[in-house]
Amino acid sequence: MEQKPSAIQQLVWFQSGPPRLELTEEGTFLCLYLDGIMQSKMNQLAPAATLSAHLGPILFSLQQLKPDAVLQLGLGGGDINRFVSTVLPNTQLLTVELSQVVIDTYQRFFCLKGQEELVALPAQDFLQNNQQQWPFVIWDIYPLFEDWQQAMQKTLEQRGTIWINLSQPEYQQQLEALLTERSYQCHQAEGYLNLVYEINSLTGK
Repeated sequence: MEQKPSAIQQLVWFQSGPPRLELTEEGTFLCLYLDGIMQSKMNQLAPAATLSAHLGPILFSLQQLKPDAVLQLGLGGGDINRFVSTVLPNTQLLTVELSQVVIDTYQRFFCLKGQEELVALPAQDFLQNNQQQWPFVIWDIYPLFEDWQQAMQKTLEQRGTIWINLSQPEYQQQLEALLTERSYQCHQAEGYLNLVYEINSLTGK
């Protein structure tokens, strides 16, 4: 999670919100800020390259596992979407995002027109009604809602992998308390507040 710099070269687009969205051009980079926090930084000369270091472990896992389907909860600036569209073009990607305006901003400025589906819904509503099981789930929203573990257990395949991007580290203790019987690893990128959790399975101890 990166704070907005004090100096901005050019404000390209702004929407007061909520959420407050700002699109800036900083040299060759197009940057999306949501309520003052950077969501995506895209090099316009190489739009497929992912510049968010905290996503590195997730992208590495995607490359290693090559899942045939990915469920992503929370869109942000679409770094994962651009990566999957270019590196794993045969992977089915479904992104569930609460805000239609965030989806519209992504499609207008950051989308590479890959094979993907975007749904404007609260994650809780989607998971409660979802009947499909997924081998790879990326959780990029917080706070966790009540009974989220049960919803994930139904959604994740037996041998599936879930990644949780915890952008609010003050909730680390709360999250780990829910994972006491789960096998997980916590990754942190230098210079980022985000804690990224890799949970091998939510259906087994």
